[in-house]
This record gives sequence, structure tokens and C-alpha cells, in this order.
Amino acid sequence: MAINVSAANYQAAQLRGYADRLQQAANELNSYKTSLAASWQGSEVPYMLQGVDKTIAQIDAAMRELRNIANDVDHTAAAIKREDDAAAAAARARAEREQRIAAAQKAYNSACDDLAELTKRYEAIRDKLKKTPGLYEKYKNELKKLEADIKQAEKKCDACKNALNAARG
Repeated sequence: MAINVSAANYQAAQLRGYADRLQQAANELNSYKTSLAASWQGSEVPYMLQGVDKTIAQIDAAMRELRNIANDVDHTAAAIKREDDAAAAAARARAEREQRIAAAQKAYNSACDDLAELTKRYEAIRDKLKKTPGLYEKYKNELKKLEADIKQAEKKCDACKNALNAARG
């Protein structure tokens, strides 16, 4: 799940701004309460002060809630971002592994094809020699070269197989 962390942080900042405005309102109510208590002497004043205190308490609760929500937005956005980054890194790692495996598989297939071609040429000469043994001298050097090439191709095929197994993990 992709998330725009900047947008989430902006929204959290807006929530904190609302909480700051509520703080200003609570401060103004406190000033009003102080002024009311100092300026007015009546039996209804304690009830009015109690109502102002209740309103300030409600504003304080709303401020705390807004700040908590803002913190939750920040933390959640950061957590989602970390998860997204981890998922992207894992996807890159999988893709790189698949590329390594594909390259190793291609090298192994090529080495095996080369070995098969050399073996096929070697067997074709051997079949000729079975039918016509007198041609041995003519093909002796080519057979030796093919035998050496086949041994090299076998080593390369084995090395490529090991590399493929290593790439597969």
C-alpha cells in the first residue's frame, strides 16, 4: 500500500494547528473566567465559572484527542512507508535473484548444448571408424582434440550446474 508521507504529515500538522486554536480558545476562556470572577459578584457566578471550567475541560479533551490522532497519523504513515520500502526492497531482491538464475540457466544450457554437439561429432566419427577402421589415422588427431574439448565442455557444464544451483540458493 503506497502512502504519501508528506500528505499524511501535512494532515497531522493541520490537526495540531486545530489543537493550537483550541488551546487559544481555552486560554481566552480562562481569561474570561478570571475577569468574570474578579468583576462580578452574584449568586450565579459560581455556576457560570463551573460552566466555563466544564467547557475548558471539554476543549482540553478535544485538544488531547487531536494531538493523539496527529501522532497516530505520523506513526502510521511512517510504519506504512517502512513496510512499502521493505516490500520494494524484497521485490528488487527477488527480481535480481530471478535474473541471476536465468543467466545461470542460460549459461548451463549453452554449456550442455556445446557438450552435446561435441559428443555428437565425436560419435559420428566413431561410427565412421566402426564402418571403415582404415580411416583411423585420418581422424586420430581430430578425435584427440574432440576428447580434450569434451573434457573441457564437461568441466564447464559441471561448473555452470554448480553456479545454477548456487543461484537457486
